[in-house]
Order: sequence, then structure tokens, then C-alpha cells
Amino acid sequence: MLRSFFGRDHFDFDVTSEVLPGTVRSFASLSAAAEEATLSRIFAGQHFRFDLTTGHRLGREIADFVVDNLFGALEKDENR
Repeated sequence: MLRSFFGRDHFDFDVTSEVLPGTVRSFASLSAAAEEATLSRIFAGQHFRFDLTTGHRLGREIADFVVDNLFGALEKDENR
């Protein structure tokens, strides 16, 4: 949804951690941050790869629906 909203994937940004003070992660894209967040769930032992593959697909379908139905409706309202 963020890629659709901003119209691009490339963003240079840093994130910090409330759990690990002083830890800073840098990313060059939204998709890189999403991929790392996904993999962290596997490394932490909370999920298996198939959970994340299925979750990613579902999240993409939901994002596409929102972009098509909500963002599209907002653009139509702005053009009136």
C-alpha cells in the first residue's frame, strides 16, 4: 500500500528499535524493510517460511483491494 500511495518503492530511511536501544537499521526501499521484517519472524522462531509466503500473498491481495477501492474512490472524489 505504501508503494502505491507514494508511487515508488525507493526510499532511504532508518528505523530504530524500542526493544534494542541504540540499534538502527537502514533501508533503501520499502520492500527491503518489509522483507527483513518478514525474515525476522522466521529467525525468531515465531513462524515458518510457508506462513510468511501465505501471509505475504494475502497482504498483497488486501493491499490491492484497498488501493483499487479506497485510493481510487479518493482520487475520484478529488477530481469532482
